[in-house]
Amino acid sequence: MPLANPVLKFLVILVIILFAPILLNKIKIPHLLGLIIAGAVIGPNGINLMERDSSIILSGTAGLLYIMFLAGLEIDLADFKKNSNKSLVFGLYTFIIPMVLGTLTGLYVLDFSWPTSVLLASMFASHTLIAYPLISKLGVAKNRAVNITVGGTLITDTLALLVLAVIVGIDHRSC
Repeated sequence: MPLANPVLKFLVILVIILFAPILLNKIKIPHLLGLIIAGAVIGPNGINLMERDSSIILSGTAGLLYIMFLAGLEIDLADFKKNSNKSLVFGLYTFIIPMVLGTLTGLYVLDFSWPTSVLLASMFASHTLIAYPLISKLGVAKNRAVNITVGGTLITDTLALLVLAVIVGIDHRSC
């Protein structure tokens, strides 16, 4: 049942991106939430129209990077510089606490190895700006708290990617 032709997969994704916002405007559901619901419906846990393969993962990653790009365009650099210390503290807290708790849970509760536990914890520590389009639409993107959150997210995701690179490097050397 899952589509195998990459052109058909791309066509289905484009049709959803085109028509989902039009339909969702009529029933007052935010576009981003509708796209997530549509992805769940056509995915392997829905009607199984598409498998979660590398092309779907690439599309999802591109979408998240696009959201972060939009957030970067809308952020006020003067406010960002003024709140950079707060963003750094927020980013470090939202990275360190899940890293410590996730690593300890992986080691002692799930009985994973050290690298596996750290990698699991970095998944918990990473977060995205998936709600940013809604915040922007509501007109509160210039709010100081949003500015600090965007900066903290950039720091958190950079640190999570750094952990991923270190774990992959360690795992590669052990093989």
